[in-house]
Amino acid sequence: MTATMRYEYLMQVRRPTLWLVYLLVFAVTAATLPFWSLDLGGRDPGDPRSAMLSAADILIAVLPMVYGCMIADRPGRDRALGVDGVLSAIPAGRTGRLLGKYLGVCAATATPFLAIFLGRAAGYAVIEGEAAALGWSLVVFLSVIAPGLAFLGALAFAGPLLVPPLLFRVLFVAYWFWGNLIPVTMMPTLSHTVLSATGEYAARGWFEGGFGPRPEAALDVLRPEATPLSAALWVGVMIALAAAMLVLVRLHAIRSES
Repeated sequence: MTATMRYEYLMQVRRPTLWLVYLLVFAVTAATLPFWSLDLGGRDPGDPRSAMLSAADILIAVLPMVYGCMIADRPGRDRALGVDGVLSAIPAGRTGRLLGKYLGVCAATATPFLAIFLGRAAGYAVIEGEAAALGWSLVVFLSVIAPGLAFLGALAFAGPLLVPPLLFRVLFVAYWFWGNLIPVTMMPTLSHTVLSATGEYAARGWFEGGFGPRPEAALDVLRPEATPLSAALWVGVMIALAAAMLVLVRLHAIRSES
């Protein structure tokens, strides 16, 4: 697993298109959203923790779409190159190889995301004289952003097994808007629930509060009050969903081999 993870990480992180797409989307985001002022949702931009949560909110709105779409072609790469049979013949376990591939690809695809986030934190630390922003950026990334990326990465592994990667990318972007960004009063949506990958429950439950049920919206049973417990529940749900997606990928591989 470790060898596979290292190989997949290096293969993915060295792709020029990975960095180019992230930078293009980030440039559009920075030009159209208040990323530099860090003044989002009435938070205090002078507080480094609040500023990093605001920056995370803005980046989470768009960069996960890049993340999922860039992963979509990696699960089927071995088959497309015709080396899957050779890999299946080596002594390494197939489950370990799958986990290594998943962890390596997801970590590499999240690297530009993390670099952008840390870059903003560094800029904030210099401009505002708040070195604590660097520490808070790591805390926010690991607790608010990373669990959702773990699920989205597993989803991007499983989806292309059912539909072609290009179609999956279209469906993934549609899912991202419907299940994570659409206002809850517009239509039935998973947005603002513990099934949403945006990390709202972690951000509000552990750091800010002021988030909870929307009685006027459908599926409100999935919107508990934001507390440290519901934040931990959200992390558990993301990990469980990621594990379920990987089990489906493994079962599909077993069925294909039989």
